[in-house]
Amino acid sequence: MRVKCSALLFLILGMLPFSLGAVELKYKFRTGSTYEYDYTLTESSKVTAFTVNSTRSPSKTSRKFTLRAIDFQEGAYIIDVVSSEGTYRRYIRSNGALSGAPGETGRSVPFLLTFPEGDWKVSERHQVQQVLTIGATSVPVVWNLLLKSINSEKQSAEILFTLTIKLPEDRMRRKEFNLKGRAIFDFGEGVLQQAEWISGYSFVLANREMAVARDLWQFEHQNTGVLTLGTSED
Repeated sequence: MRVKCSALLFLILGMLPFSLGAVELKYKFRTGSTYEYDYTLTESSKVTAFTVNSTRSPSKTSRKFTLRAIDFQEGAYIIDVVSSEGTYRRYIRSNGALSGAPGETGRSVPFLLTFPEGDWKVSERHQVQQVLTIGATSVPVVWNLLLKSINSEKQSAEILFTLTIKLPEDRMRRKEFNLKGRAIFDFGEGVLQQAEWISGYSFVLANREMAVARDLWQFEHQNTGVLTLGTSED
């Protein structure tokens, strides 16, 4: 009887990470496999100058890109990213962080989220600080992530994320950028399954006369992205 009770206790303890709503998220790219993604981007913009408004109707473009898992060496996956822009290589650690060449080209290819080490609990927030290269300028950025839910049956995790960027500005120029979205990560296969996000950028040029500030020109741009994993081949 004691043996049965002990076995049952170990079984319950082994299931605790899921029952308590915690999971370890890691990328697990299989060497020799390809992961094909469909990427849809919808863009719209608006310009305001004095009393004149000009609006660009939303335009939608669809692309495909492929991740080819070449090998795993020195703690990082060697991944070739293939898109209409060409092919380039990334070295990705199991938590999603880039190992080397973080400012490489290919910004039209969507990002890979960086996960915390160890177990991640539902409703727990996680913050990642990175440096984003925009042209010749390096800008510090902060990712804020929240593990919203875990589906142990489908082995998937739902993650909410926002991105904060401190853009340079002065008395005459104001710049703002915001991004928020949602991702589904398959922790059984170790790949990003789906993601959607909205980002917005605004630039305001003002004229300051003594204590009075008057906006002369304003530009707003919005992107809506949808990323979906298609077929995976060995």
